[in-house]
Amino acid sequence: MFGYLAVLGAVLIWGLSYIIMKSTTTEYPQLLFQFWRYCAVSLVYLALFHRSLRAIPVRIWRIGVVQLGSSNFVLGFFSIYAVQYTTPTRVVVINSFIIGVVPLIRWLHDRCMPTRQEKWAIAIAITAIVLLIVRQDEGMNFGDGLAFVGMIGYANSIVLTDRLLSKEQATVSQVSFLGIAGCTLLFATAAAVYVCISNEAKALSPLISQPETLAGIAYMVVFVSLAANLLQVHGQRRLPPVTVSILFCLEPAVTAVLDYALLGNKPSMRVLLCGLLLIVATVTTARPINKSGRRHKEATKITL
Repeated sequence: MFGYLAVLGAVLIWGLSYIIMKSTTTEYPQLLFQFWRYCAVSLVYLALFHRSLRAIPVRIWRIGVVQLGSSNFVLGFFSIYAVQYTTPTRVVVINSFIIGVVPLIRWLHDRCMPTRQEKWAIAIAITAIVLLIVRQDEGMNFGDGLAFVGMIGYANSIVLTDRLLSKEQATVSQVSFLGIAGCTLLFATAAAVYVCISNEAKALSPLISQPETLAGIAYMVVFVSLAANLLQVHGQRRLPPVTVSILFCLEPAVTAVLDYALLGNKPSMRVLLCGLLLIVATVTTARPINKSGRRHKEATKITL
């Protein structure tokens, strides 16, 4: 049960994150916003978990920093630009396509097929996503394409996190830090190139003068990069990756609710029906497996 609660907690936080990113980066470069965010959270992780981090084997550093970090960078880089060209709700809807991409990546890496219940849940979730994203008055735009690329990194990070936890026996704090550390290095490189090209050598000065941007970075550090990230990894320690991806499909419904509560945008019947179907998909995969089926892995306990 804790695994489901942990992932749902992460979904709730991420449901608000795209709204925060869109509203706090209108006057500040999006790339530098992500750079300062990941620098700050890396320092926090080093301060909180330095003892655990010193025990990380070399092979886990390689997988975590290079592969998981790259996946997180793809998600963070493309998503923050996507949200500038389309709505936060459409970004999280496109992210929900991980329900079909995660099983594909797992099959490519490990030849691991989803269970019967997961297949039914995938079918329900895909129906809900198609219902929400296919509209008569608008088609796919540039922002949607950027969000789709970010979603690929999102799905790959779920599979890599599962590998580090289950096969490499890494701890929650180690996996969380490695993904963030690798992402920070890539954003530092991208930020350096950006500053050189745009001649914004004093990038820190405009940041200090913008309290709204600082507040957005603080939210992303404390709630998304720390709280949501740790909740996701804790949840993945106890749940199969396909189940986690299905739970993440609740994010469009959460974002729609927050959009209405914070901005007054009333969700349409299409959005409400999509949210209902995604809840049905979640309940389907959460039901106990009968004697003929098996979970991909047993729930285990872990401490930071």
